[in-house]
Amino acid sequence: MSKTVKLEETIDLERPVHEVFAYVSDFSRVEEWDPAVSRARKVTLGAPGVGTEYRVDMNAGFSIDYTVVEFVDNERILMTASSRFFTAREEIFFDLSASGTTLRYVAEFHFPAVFRAFHNLFPGVMDRIGKSAMSGLKQALDDNFATPQASRILATADKLVLPGVWRFTKLGYRDSRRRWKPVSAYLGNHRALVTGATSGIGLAAATKLAELGARVTIVARDRSKAEVIASEIVMETGNERIDIEIADLSLMKDVHALCDRLLAADDPIDILVNNAGALFNPRQSTAEGFEKSFALLLLGPYILTERLLPLLQRSESPRVVSVLSGGMYTQKIEVDDLQSQRGSYSGSVAYAKAKRGLMIATEKWADEWAEHGIVVNAMHPGWADTPGVETALPGFYRLTKHFLRTPEEGADTIVWLAASTEVGKVSGKFWLDREQHPSHLSERTRESADERSELFATLDEMLVSTASGGSRALSA
Repeated sequence: MSKTVKLEETIDLERPVHEVFAYVSDFSRVEEWDPAVSRARKVTLGAPGVGTEYRVDMNAGFSIDYTVVEFVDNERILMTASSRFFTAREEIFFDLSASGTTLRYVAEFHFPAVFRAFHNLFPGVMDRIGKSAMSGLKQALDDNFATPQASRILATADKLVLPGVWRFTKLGYRDSRRRWKPVSAYLGNHRALVTGATSGIGLAAATKLAELGARVTIVARDRSKAEVIASEIVMETGNERIDIEIADLSLMKDVHALCDRLLAADDPIDILVNNAGALFNPRQSTAEGFEKSFALLLLGPYILTERLLPLLQRSESPRVVSVLSGGMYTQKIEVDDLQSQRGSYSGSVAYAKAKRGLMIATEKWADEWAEHGIVVNAMHPGWADTPGVETALPGFYRLTKHFLRTPEEGADTIVWLAASTEVGKVSGKFWLDREQHPSHLSERTRESADERSELFATLDEMLVSTASGGSRALSA
């Protein structure tokens, strides 16, 4: 004879029903709020609904398979669960209340006779597990986490090189994620523009933002590839609000044309992700005469971000996130040689210098746009296993491939910077794995005030000259 255990828990939340439902209905996010869960994932395609299946790995060393059997938007979810220890019927009700939402969890667990003795010995275990999970869910939806602060320990580890480099690997990611807080902010009314979104980290970020409900515009060079990717994102997430914009962001005429189209459409942009990038060896010039690393990694995103300011200003909580590289730690911006015309050319050095320039721009925007409520940050994805890394750095890839992160792990901090409530209070910083890191490890890479002014004078001049169809490729 089996043993049946019934649980019922209720929590009151100061959030609208549709926001609470959006968070809870994607049960893969249970890992954020249930301390008994180590990992959770959706194993079927599409938006959550009847037939959606989840695999939840428990800290106790076993897994639970969930299937949604009833699903009523903003009202009710019924799931069945099975593991080697029990089967269950778990139901969640969402009701409007004076303060926002009342959430009620009702479950029946059926234990085979062989496990009855355990329950008789520890009759309160299931009750404590249920209360702990509901407490975690309430904390996640209250969404009142402390503003992230810089850590002296992390800064010291970065300067010691080896501990800092270790954090770039998947091992560093796994260590950091143990300290993360849930992200329950509602993105259903947000629009995100993601450049370089057809592969690697950009694709992973675009997919996750779509999964969280945002309207996502992917910017790509190749229309046919972009259309395939957009269809795949829709299929995976069930979010049909995926738009495409075609532009080669190493060509300033394309950057300006993209900005013109977006400004003419006059739709607010809540999230801008400057991700497009590549490493070039040997030195290459664009059709407009710019060195390609400088054009794609610095001038292009600078012009794009500057010109989209009016659309960012129209958002209630605008965010700009730029994807950088740990390589910038080794380089100082050379304002009199932005296009690597002097001496021998190194693609890695040109890449790192351009990323250093984008970090400086991040600090500028954070300072100048604070009065508009625009939060601007930069991040390092760590060492991720992407097509770009394998192609551009084959030796590095062979040496480190067993320690590389997945694209999704590399993209996590992009999504966190774009969505989390608490990071909306911090701007102009450099992040890795949701933790603040110094933007410089040595004073030798720090630009002077005059160099900073000269950099922006040059970029602003190029913004104007390229908008009129000209090119100033040889002036820097």
